[in-house]
Amino acid sequence: MLAWLLIAALSSGDLSPAAEAALRPLTDAIAGVRAKQATLSESPTPRERLELALALDQEPLKAMHMVDLSGLSETDRTAARAEAEARLQTTSEETVATVLSLVPPEGWFSNSTYGQDAATGAFLVIQHADTALQKRFLPALEAMADRGEALKWQYAMMYDRIAVAENRPQRYGTQMQCVAGRMVPAPTEDPDGLEQRRAPMGFRWPDYPAYLANFGAC
Repeated sequence: MLAWLLIAALSSGDLSPAAEAALRPLTDAIAGVRAKQATLSESPTPRERLELALALDQEPLKAMHMVDLSGLSETDRTAARAEAEARLQTTSEETVATVLSLVPPEGWFSNSTYGQDAATGAFLVIQHADTALQKRFLPALEAMADRGEALKWQYAMMYDRIAVAENRPQRYGTQMQCVAGRMVPAPTEDPDGLEQRRAPMGFRWPDYPAYLANFGAC
């Protein structure tokens, strides 16, 4: 019963039944995280809150890959896109507020204190936030990565995200852009030295071509 109430609360009265049906994967994903949220104690630990922020950041984004608006009319398609963007913006604002409320004195979340899932949740929330917040936390994330208290690939991805946002060449080749219908790397400094720079960052792909194989059409 709770899940259906959550789904109903997330549904927009301005959407047609067809548009609501198309957005059902997103609706269900957010409702699922809300159901988990309802099971937490009245005073959840910072780790629990960050792990929930990870779910609220990731599950709706994953669900969007299953949303198909191609069968809708142009009017319904426009309304569904606007509704999806609004829901994602709402969850983003919530997760950012959660992370900002929990930032420790040292400026970032160490894996040893918070657990890797919770620390990764904080990283992904800020990685999907605005550039000003990313720049605020990058130095602390870098310092912790250098001490082995944070994952180096997270520092690398945030560095690149900021560089691309500021129209500078990225350093580790993590950020992509759409060119002629294909996802390709954004401009990268010293391409010949890219593999050498990436090597100590702990990326899970064995080499850069293996990373690029994850991307295709825009």
